[in-house]
Amino acid sequence: MEPLGALGIELVSSEDLASRLGYSGTNAAFRDWRVSMRITPVPGRRRYFDPALVRRRLDEAQWLLAAQSGEAEGFVAARRARRAAR
Repeated sequence: MEPLGALGIELVSSEDLASRLGYSGTNAAFRDWRVSMRITPVPGRRRYFDPALVRRRLDEAQWLLAAQSGEAEGFVAARRARRAAR
């Protein structure tokens, strides 16, 4: 994971995520799996992902967590929701 800017937000790169999940790289199979799991990149940073969102989606896939629609998806979305509430 790589820190992003002065905020110290940790993001996971697409290459790192693919290798940790056993893919040889960010190939078509990895992208298809990522889309099917609803793992979306951080807005404005198309090669980086929020680790909280990735963990939530993996937990949902393993039936460890019920899918919750309408919930803020990851640290980035939660921060945006907090700032919008001000």
